[in-house]
Amino acid sequence: MPSPSTNPATWGRTRTRSIGGFAITEFTQPPDRRLPWHVHDNASICFVLAGSYTERIGTTEHECPPSSVVFKPASERHADHFGATGGTCLLMEITPARMAAIEQSSSWTARPLLARTPHLAAAGQRIYGEFAAGDALSPLVVEGLMLEILGEAARAHRPGAVAAQPAWLRRVLERLHDCPADSLTLSSLAQEVGVHPAHLARTFRQHCRCSIGEYLRRLRIEHACQELQRTGAPIAEIALRAGFFDQSHFSRVFRQQTGMSPARFRSASHEATRIPKRN
Repeated sequence: MPSPSTNPATWGRTRTRSIGGFAITEFTQPPDRRLPWHVHDNASICFVLAGSYTERIGTTEHECPPSSVVFKPASERHADHFGATGGTCLLMEITPARMAAIEQSSSWTARPLLARTPHLAAAGQRIYGEFAAGDALSPLVVEGLMLEILGEAARAHRPGAVAAQPAWLRRVLERLHDCPADSLTLSSLAQEVGVHPAHLARTFRQHCRCSIGEYLRRLRIEHACQELQRTGAPIAEIALRAGFFDQSHFSRVFRQQTGMSPARFRSASHEATRIPKRN
């Protein structure tokens, strides 16, 4: 069995910045790239910007699609296999001093976590925006977002959190994820799963900590981010396919969610991925 090596992510195309005390590296791996067993010296969060990969920790394999957030403690041994389209990720390493402060109030940081929610996707995209085109306030923004991601990831894997969801709520979430661009109403969703609209709205907020409209808006922005990264389609076309009224509405919501315009996001992501673009 190969011995662990340190950070073979640097085998791919990379660029690194230190923001707010965190070492943040964007790296791109080609299709079917396999990274051998290795460890990272510091605890880390990996946010999947585009593409996907399979991560093996011990005897367990985890699928990591776009917008996944993967937390690993320092020196956690793992191996990765990037898929048919390769992948671009943001690796955010946490210094021991910062981890010590986090661990004072958290016990879950001793084990790896994989989470994927619209809230995490929005936070990850905002960190990427600060990384790609930040300013003097970026360190403060990134620090807050990193703590937000850690807290959200822990909450998503809180013991019993998933089991406590009613089966009908899981069907609603599947419906939203399968067709985020569809025109949906609270009443139609409630009718599909056989509950009262008021009960749906109340239970959804209790479990997801946002309204259905907010959740769906984040899903649409997540979908649009992927399109901006991997295609050269016009922004107006992407806006319509994601379920927005027009490009102006899309751009306004996109900036609110990511901290940058769709055009700037595309430009920043293409600096690494080199995907041809047209507007």
